[in-house]
Amino acid sequence: MKSLSLVLNAHSGTTRELGKDKVLEAVTRSADWAKVIVHDCEDGFEACIHQACTAESDYIAVAGGDGTAAAVLNELVRTQCKTPVIALPLGTANLLPKRLYGDRSIETILREAPDYPIEPLHAGEVEGNLFFCALMAGFPVRVGQAREALRPDADGRQPLRALSRLRQALRAFLKTRLRLTLDDDEVRKLSRANALMTIPGGAVTMIHGARPGEEVLEHIFTHTDDVSDALGALTAFLSEMLNLGELAPQRSYECAVLDGPSKVTVMLDGETLTLKTPLRITLRPNAALFAAPEADA
Repeated sequence: MKSLSLVLNAHSGTTRELGKDKVLEAVTRSADWAKVIVHDCEDGFEACIHQACTAESDYIAVAGGDGTAAAVLNELVRTQCKTPVIALPLGTANLLPKRLYGDRSIETILREAPDYPIEPLHAGEVEGNLFFCALMAGFPVRVGQAREALRPDADGRQPLRALSRLRQALRAFLKTRLRLTLDDDEVRKLSRANALMTIPGGAVTMIHGARPGEEVLEHIFTHTDDVSDALGALTAFLSEMLNLGELAPQRSYECAVLDGPSKVTVMLDGETLTLKTPLRITLRPNAALFAAPEADA
């Protein structure tokens, strides 16, 4: 019988709503092909993840949100662990599970997992933090933070914080001007962008689920100059993700340098970080292994 290490974060998104017991029941019932070894984040978040990444197992499943998945993947890369990951859609945004499994439920994913091929994904890296879906910078990050503040958590909904984030988004839209230099080539410097999305492997990996994609970072950016264009800029970002837009991504094959204010807030696979500029964004090919269906399955 195979073994499956389960990283369980009971405070993340859907996991919190369903409750720990229901999640554990669903996992053990659906993964009846494996011995499930539970690593509970309540016993210490970092220690739990380190233990899961260093234990011998055939798979590591993540029952948590985007932040939990990011922590596991960063630790896997740091420890050079080659155990394939199963990212379950039990968070809020679930960017990585959606890329890997589409609309499949956790039960379907776990039942099918032994038949999935093991595939690598390219990652982007900034200041030692990996992202497998997308980096976002500029005013859409603040809009995302406002949305998160409206989701109920242990402290309930936080409408005042959401309003504060929306004000920050407006200020970021009016004032933030990001500069991006591709592969250290000053000729290809992109200036005055106020929103940026960087996708490792290329946009096609997000649109069509192709994996791992090309060894490239693709950058989608907007240069909107007045507030009336804000909705259009956000719509353009969403349209590109749905393969409906006409934006032409710029490419870098080794690195890109993001500059602007002294500090910039970025969103990496749904998790926000505030970092000092300039930020050097690099490509890490074949960064981690995943158990996932074929792209057209």
